[in-house]
Amino acid sequence: MLALDGVMDSSLAITLDTLRTAQALRGRGRTRAELQWSVIGQRRTVRTGGGLRLTADLTFREVLASPSRAEWLIVPGLGLTSESAIDGRLRRADARAAIAVLQQRRIAKYVAASCSAVFLLAEAGLLAGRSATTTWWLSQAFRTRHPDVRLDEGQMLVRDGAFLTAGSAYAQLDLVLAVIAATAGPQIAHLCSRYMLIDRRASQARYMIPSHVRHVDATVIAAERWIDANLSRPITITELASAVAVSPKTLSRRISAATGSSPIRFLQRRRLLEAVHLIETTTLTLDAVAREVGYEDATSLRKIVRREMGTTPSALRNWMEGTQVY
Repeated sequence: MLALDGVMDSSLAITLDTLRTAQALRGRGRTRAELQWSVIGQRRTVRTGGGLRLTADLTFREVLASPSRAEWLIVPGLGLTSESAIDGRLRRADARAAIAVLQQRRIAKYVAASCSAVFLLAEAGLLAGRSATTTWWLSQAFRTRHPDVRLDEGQMLVRDGAFLTAGSAYAQLDLVLAVIAATAGPQIAHLCSRYMLIDRRASQARYMIPSHVRHVDATVIAAERWIDANLSRPITITELASAVAVSPKTLSRRISAATGSSPIRFLQRRRLLEAVHLIETTTLTLDAVAREVGYEDATSLRKIVRREMGTTPSALRNWMEGTQVY
């Protein structure tokens, strides 16, 4: 685990606690893999975001000098919440040193990161031309900084080759379980999820706030507002472009630059986010929700929710009512 000053305490603790649980449970399955781990830092002492002092097992210099190779290098979240904070953090000496470590691919076979730590992987050039995810509210900042990465912020986990990325801070749970499944076997990972009461979360979509502005393109913001005001009826891209006073081609280009999606996908995402919001916060029937967001019927909405979120409308409603669906 690569820990920088300011590392999210929860993200690092989640990693350690889940690995310890996997180690304790390994004898219950057929796989008896011995899990060993260490924390590495630029210096021997790392100060967490919560102000705690952590003693690293190895420094970056020692790791680079060692001939051994880890199976996984895990980078916990950095606790950054804005583009300006990310820019400043990545300029610091320890971040530049961490990027240099990441670029030395011989130190680990696979690399995993969650939340704002995904920016470190991208800065190291590891994600160029690859698919990845990060926390949804940092998606536009990520696209602006790394347009060569195929970002899908709707996904909780994205694996592309040797690289595994995850969404927000508590997606670290999903990330570590995936690492455990790859190293100790899926049965141990499943036991961990059962013992730690970790629910299955295939998508970040249920956690996205529909009104949260994730980009600064005035045209796209205007398009969002117009769509949200007209969700209950059919909308064409030509009509949407006319409503925000640009050509369909210009609208497509701006939406793609701001969100990484086509105008059709952008419209579908707005419908889906509002549908999820209504499912979770009202008692409307599914047919009524479907009509409110412009779908023909509940069947169409069910298909969209399952395809985009990997769950069902009833599971979303049960989740909010406190009846967790596993």
